Amino acid sequence: MELIALKLGGSLITKKRRPFTANNQVIKRVVKEIHEARKKKKFKLLIGHGGGSFPHVSALKYKTHKGIINKKSYRGICEVQDAAARLNKIIVKSLLDVGENAVSVQPSCASLSSRGRIKEFYTGPIEFLLYCDILPVVYGDVGLDMKQGCCILSTEEIFSFLNKKLKFDKIISAGIVDGVFTEDPLKNKNAKLIFQITPDNFHLIRKMLGGSSGIDVTGGMLHKIERFVELAEKGIRSQVISGLVKNNVKKALLGDESIGTLVVP
Repeated sequence: MELIALKLGGSLITKKRRPFTANNQVIKRVVKEIHEARKKKKFKLLIGHGGGSFPHVSALKYKTHKGIINKKSYRGICEVQDAAARLNKIIVKSLLDVGENAVSVQPSCASLSSRGRIKEFYTGPIEFLLYCDILPVVYGDVGLDMKQGCCILSTEEIFSFLNKKLKFDKIISAGIVDGVFTEDPLKNKNAKLIFQITPDNFHLIRKMLGGSSGIDVTGGMLHKIERFVELAEKGIRSQVISGLVKNNVKKALLGDESIGTLVVP
């Protein structure tokens, strides 16, 4: 059965400029779209989500993405993990409320990294959940790093590693913009949508991409597309869409590739 990995961006599910604030209205609509898609078509689904205004606040305060830099860094690991888990509980509960069976999977206690790249991740529980048609819900989290002590694990980095074991058929990333643009569309209305990115043309597009709006320690759009291009080199298709547009998530899950930006082999 087709296996899809769906990312719900932190900017989509939280109010990024308001610390520790979930965008409950959007979350409720998006999880309903997920449920409707799964009733209409049979496919396996792994969900991941960003941290938005939850863990990024503490991560910036303690500079967690830079590793263990002082004694306060250890407190930072704990606060970042706690904040990320708090948002994850909201997402899982919302999925349960619409009738989906969903279980949280905590990356910080299932993986080890080296300079921000995951080297080990125990995937047995995820594989079992997928076999049972239960939705595993991973999330952007603090990472335990063998070289620098700690790091920030983006959902894209988690997906990139999990693909080695799980072999996704497709990845969908839902954020607050309609895809990948030549410039930040939130700042420049003349920015043009890029319909397709490949490993061959990425060197031309790379210089157009910057960070994201609001609080972010994971690298924003550039980091996202770098990981998706890596996956494209392994034959995995990715689609970047806006989750703010009603039914976009549902359409993408059902196979509509006419929306957003495709990152393809």
